[in-house]
Amino acid sequence: MKINKLGQFKVSVLWSLLVVPFLILTAQAQWWPNPNPNQYPNSGVSRFRWEGVVDGTSTVRIRGRRVDVETYSGLPVQRQRYEFSDALPRTNMNVQLVVFDGRDRVRLIQSPRANNDFTAVVRIDDRSGGRDFYSFELRWNDRDYRDDGGGWTGNSPRNSDYVTWSGRVDGESIIRFRSDQAFDQTINGQGVFGGRYRFSSPLPNRSVDVNLSNTNGRGEIVIVEQPSRRNNFTTAVLVRDRQSGAGNYSFTLVWPKQNYRDTDNGRWDRRNDYPYDNDDRYDRGNGGNGRSGRVVSWSGRVDGRDLIYIRGNELWMDHRDGQPVNDANHSFYSALPNRQCAVTVRRVNGRGNVRVIEQPSPYNNYTAVIQVEDRDNGSDFYNLDIDWQ
Repeated sequence: MKINKLGQFKVSVLWSLLVVPFLILTAQAQWWPNPNPNQYPNSGVSRFRWEGVVDGTSTVRIRGRRVDVETYSGLPVQRQRYEFSDALPRTNMNVQLVVFDGRDRVRLIQSPRANNDFTAVVRIDDRSGGRDFYSFELRWNDRDYRDDGGGWTGNSPRNSDYVTWSGRVDGESIIRFRSDQAFDQTINGQGVFGGRYRFSSPLPNRSVDVNLSNTNGRGEIVIVEQPSRRNNFTTAVLVRDRQSGAGNYSFTLVWPKQNYRDTDNGRWDRRNDYPYDNDDRYDRGNGGNGRSGRVVSWSGRVDGRDLIYIRGNELWMDHRDGQPVNDANHSFYSALPNRQCAVTVRRVNGRGNVRVIEQPSPYNNYTAVIQVEDRDNGSDFYNLDIDWQ
């Protein structure tokens, strides 16, 4: 009888040794979080974003705040746009390429090094018939990272201002920042408790690129709205806490000081670096001398696949699968012309795939059709800038 019990004990131990590792691996496979391509790392990150229409092979060369495009085959790049959150530093460094749109190959073929005058080079090979819209982003560690092992110190006050926020959140809330004030709005759950904030300087009364850094919390933190004329220069941050009870959250919003001088003796001037920023697009889209720029802004929460139809100054939705769109809003700065034109869409926020699937033509009564496809669990907030030439 004692031998039987001992044998049973040995079998039980052996079984545990076999099963427990399997359960651990299974749990890791099921619960490992899916990365959100629009959620920047929890540290200082600078970025350069580019978009354009490519037919053939072209390279985009980035040095400091200068961008040069060379076409090796096919047609020249059309409708190029770009913006910097910070100049590419003049130092050896690794940059990360994130591709948002484009049907063919996009590669980082050179990183900034002394032997190429600290230039990043991205090659686009569009080998399918016709042309396609491409967009990508380069990301790199903010140059204020301490090499002495001290970790991230935040963006340098030499070239950036910031606001820090902390509080407890239960459910889903949006925290809005305008000038030197912060306001919270509860979407669902119990909302925000004990919210605190501190500005190094008021958020400017102009369009700036605001970056999210130093995020802490068990849920999601993401910028859902950048400051612009149409929202009275307000930045909105969504905090989503899906677990029971309230969780502790904190984050920092960072934006460039006006006209700062950086290490390569360049000056921050959005009109030189990105001539189609929100203010310019608004003015030019209402009869200015420049190109039309952004002429429709659309936002909403998407869970599944939806089509956006634009004709003239009308916009309507066609829900295809998943859950219907919630909180949809749009603004026209100019009507879609009653002629053939090339429509492009820029995804400001949203984790899924957004692309133009039908261009205006006589066969569709000059209607543009844009597909928004969100295949991840739950819904996500999308903000789109749509324009045409």
